Parts: sequence; C-alpha cells; structure tokens
Amino acid sequence: MYLAEKILMLARNLTLMRQHERAGGIADFACLDMPPASIGFDFSNGRHVHIGDHLFLEPTMRACRDRGVPVVVAPITPMRDYFLEAGYRLASPAEVRQQALRVTSVYMYEDVPRPERHERYLYLNTIDHHITGNVADHLAEHTVRAVCLDPDTPPISGRPYLVQAGPTPLDTIERDERPWWVFNDAVDSGWFRVVPSDQKLLADVAAEKRRDGFRIVRVGSPVDLEKRPRLLGIEDLDLRGRTSVMDLFRLLRSPLVVGTISFDTVIAHMGIACGKAAVVRLRHFTPAHQRFLKAHLIPPFAAAAAVDIRFI
Repeated sequence: MYLAEKILMLARNLTLMRQHERAGGIADFACLDMPPASIGFDFSNGRHVHIGDHLFLEPTMRACRDRGVPVVVAPITPMRDYFLEAGYRLASPAEVRQQALRVTSVYMYEDVPRPERHERYLYLNTIDHHITGNVADHLAEHTVRAVCLDPDTPPISGRPYLVQAGPTPLDTIERDERPWWVFNDAVDSGWFRVVPSDQKLLADVAAEKRRDGFRIVRVGSPVDLEKRPRLLGIEDLDLRGRTSVMDLFRLLRSPLVVGTISFDTVIAHMGIACGKAAVVRLRHFTPAHQRFLKAHLIPPFAAAAAVDIRFI
C-alpha cells in the first residue's frame, strides 16, 4: 500500500505539479500578485512528512515570518516543541486551511479537501530534481518570491533553527579526554532501501572510531529499540528510545560530540546543522537521486564553514 501511494505521488509530481511549477520543488496554485494577509504551513502527516523535511522547510517559514507576514504551523507531533521554542504559533490543519495562503507538502495533496486543492495553495517538494542550489536555501528564496515578498531583505539563511544548548546524558558520565560520535543504524522512512550489510558497514565505522579512541553513543527511536534490542558491543552509551527530537538536538549541540554516523536521515541532517562532521551511508536510490542528494540535500543549506561529510 505504501509503495503504491509513493508511485501515485511520483506520477502526480511529474504531471500536475510540473504543470504548475513556479520553481524547482514549488507548485504554485495561488498565483499571487500581492503578499497574503497570512500563511499557514501544514506538514502534519507523519506518514509522508518526516522530521528532516521540517528542518529543510523551517527556513522557508522563517523567511516569510521575518518579512512581517503572520505565520501558523501544523507540524508532526514530535516537532511541536521544536517549533514552539523557535517562536512559531502552532495550529491545527483546519486552522491552516483558514489562512489567506496555504503551504503544504506535495505528498499531502490527498489530505487537502478536494474542492480546495487548487485554491490558494503552494505545494513544496524537497526532493524535486529541478531544485537548484541547496534545498533549504532554494525553497526559502523561491517561496518568498511566490509570496510577492523581497527575496533579498532581510537575508535568507537556509540553516534551520537550532535548539538551545542544554544538559545531556553525556554530562553525567565521568569525563575523560575522549570525545563522542553519535551512531544510528536504523531508518523509519525508506526502510525497504536498506539491507543488513548497510547497517553492518555503519557499525564497522563506529567500531573503527572507537578503536581510534572515541566514544560511541547510540541513538534511535523506541521502534528502533523494539525491533533490534540487542547491543552491538560498540556502544559506550545506549540512548535508544530515550531521546526526543529536542534531546537529540541538545546532544548534537554538545561540544563533547564531534560527529554522526548514520544513514541519510535526520541524525545526519541535525548534526550537519550543528556543525558536526558526518559519516553517511546513502540508502539505495537511483544513481541520479544519489547525485541529487550529494549535490543539493547533504547539506541542505549553504554553510559559511564547510562541514566534513564522508559518504561510505
């Protein structure tokens, strides 16, 4: 069922959405000629919109808000605290639909009431191969243009809001000179693109880091822990099932952490946003999509200082 939905969405992206393309990754059904009185962003369907997507799209919301347009956001549940800390007003999908302009994911097209689908909507696609430049920068700039706002003032930054630094479980462990790598070998979305040898490769890198004198903290969701409860013997600390999005952000902001080892998931994206090195195993995609990910999405924003990213 899930794969069938994805195939239908791909067909829609290549036909209907392409016909209304404003710029790569933006299908414009609003065709505004003046700024809207308000904007509602709905990314609340956790089946099709994931944590990483929120990080790519937060700069777009901020760019509109910074230009004086009232903004409300309907995120997935795990991201509610993130947007609250970032100063956004949260809303229900129903309230989002009441705004002068509605912005949502192309993958949530079916969630929009049929009579409203082509009225006052922008649909965003973070993995559209027509995107130029870094995904977050590109979508923020061209959404601002579609909303009839100044794309240059104030300057747009594609780096997502960073959660305030705070206490982490690493602070309670006896300190020594060895820094930490954050390790995760699981995926929730696109699980069918991963085979056991991919997970072993990531574990081997973590083991190598440990032999080099680093410490390893393993993270993951409660589902990750339930599916694979066994320890790998490389963990100095196992936090699976014990970290919220906010906890993970604070962990990655810690000066004790130097990098991440993971698939091309939110672990890598958060770490890169926090300026940490990343060892990344791409899930199994077409060669064209792998090139797109490396060129435009990892990292998703133009960084002032280069982050060390190694693909394995």
